[in-house]
Amino acid sequence: MYNILTEPENTSRHALEYQVLLEWFSRRQHELGLDQLADGDPMDPHHPYNQAFDALCKEAEQYWRQERNYWPSPLQLSHAFFQMEDPIRPDNFTA
Repeated sequence: MYNILTEPENTSRHALEYQVLLEWFSRRQHELGLDQLADGDPMDPHHPYNQAFDALCKEAEQYWRQERNYWPSPLQLSHAFFQMEDPIRPDNFTA
């Protein structure tokens, strides 16, 4: 099975998988009505949005393993759930 640890230099594959993962989480959150929840404390562990985190990450991980032959990292899953930037992108440092 393919993941970030087996081929860390394959940044194009990681970027592609992350974009698909972002879209998948966005779609699932919309289907569950989580994208309509604007009120509440974001740190409240009992808020429905935060309650959905573990279940959706497990669902995504199983789907990616079975259907895409890719094992997303926990960092990729959490960043995609919260619609954050790709955590595995290469750094482009300039001096």
